[in-house]
Amino acid sequence: MTSPIHILVVDDQIGDANSPHQRSFLRAHAHPPLEFHFESCAADGHYDPSKAVQALHDCPETDLVLLDIKFGSEDDRLGYKILPLLTAQFPAVPILVMSSVDRDIESLGRCLEDGAIGFVIKDQKPEDFQKTIEQALTIARSHVLLGQSAPLRELRRQAARLSPYDQIPVLIVGERGTGKDRVARYIHHSGPRGHGPFVAVNCAAMPESLIESELFGAEKGAYTGAITTRIGYLERAKAGVLFLDEIGNMALAMQAKLLRVLQDKTFRRVGVSEEELTVDIQLICATNIEPDLSIRDGKLREDFYDRIAAVTIRTPPLRACISDLPELANHFLYELGLKGKKKLSETALQAMKGYTWPGNMRELQRVIQEAVVRSEQTAEITLDHLPPAISKKVQPLLASSNDVVLGISQLSDDPTQWPRERLLNELRIAVAAKHRIQAYKGSQWKA
Repeated sequence: MTSPIHILVVDDQIGDANSPHQRSFLRAHAHPPLEFHFESCAADGHYDPSKAVQALHDCPETDLVLLDIKFGSEDDRLGYKILPLLTAQFPAVPILVMSSVDRDIESLGRCLEDGAIGFVIKDQKPEDFQKTIEQALTIARSHVLLGQSAPLRELRRQAARLSPYDQIPVLIVGERGTGKDRVARYIHHSGPRGHGPFVAVNCAAMPESLIESELFGAEKGAYTGAITTRIGYLERAKAGVLFLDEIGNMALAMQAKLLRVLQDKTFRRVGVSEEELTVDIQLICATNIEPDLSIRDGKLREDFYDRIAAVTIRTPPLRACISDLPELANHFLYELGLKGKKKLSETALQAMKGYTWPGNMRELQRVIQEAVVRSEQTAEITLDHLPPAISKKVQPLLASSNDVVLGISQLSDDPTQWPRERLLNELRIAVAAKHRIQAYKGSQWKA
């Protein structure tokens, strides 16, 4: 049986118990697995933003919040006050902003920058409404929406600013494992093409001999083995987003052909000489290699780069967001269904914070999965459950630190010597602490 999806609706009209608005809302949308809870924020003749926060505290199993912006005639901007309160205290709970108008771009941009993940129209068809919610929950399972460190907040801000502009091509640059595909999905979901398809293509995994027919499609008989007409990725992405990952691995000849498509907004299937099809997509590309280096090495055409990178977004490495590591680690535990059932010990967290994470978020996810298996039935993941690459660096430091702490109680029998011995012990502790701090930063302290 599918687990219910708990949704908190914060709206002055729908939040009124047994109001006509609430009854019509439930008739349209309250079907399994969606389960709704309501809050109007009404308090003695006025509206209180803290009631929305309390409602989320009272319903800890909430999977998604639907937030109205306008509350009554006297306070038509209350939602703007509620939104940052919720995102600050519940950063892992996704919030969709509700509106009765179709895409108020100014309001949407402001809400996305404050932490909302998209827009939902109140009176849209029930099937479209549920699809929007399902997309929002998919996006919410991404590290992109978590964390309060400056780099991740800036990443969300940049993606939010792009959301209304669905004709502008975007290039996402970042190290492997930083979630470039998640950022692309976030832009797709929060933009005007959110109800359209999201078609992802890994250019590194596609043979050069097949990429043209895969992108453009092919007519029956166009080549040996083409027994039916093939619909290409460009057609599949119509009215949506085409995401080309590892674009630096695309052959130069293919870059030239795709450049012409982007310039003319038309293309032909392989094997067709005359009929042209129109391109109606937003193009988002990604690479883990600096574009300047790819151009210098002759792997990326400069004119093609100019066409695909009207805007460039950079995904930060995990080491730049290390303060968010506990929240990110708990997110991956939650994905495994272990929320409240298993946690990381403080020692394990400190060891993980001292690691450089060359594989970034993807490596963190793998480490958490491995640690869950190694910890078996225990409720706590300790240092012993982490891979040696992480645990070995911190164990000697912990041992030396413990030795120093034990020495505090070993005072001489002569009380006149106690002040000197206590001072020496404090100095030893300070030196050990400095060793540990520098080790966490990835360098060795030298006295």
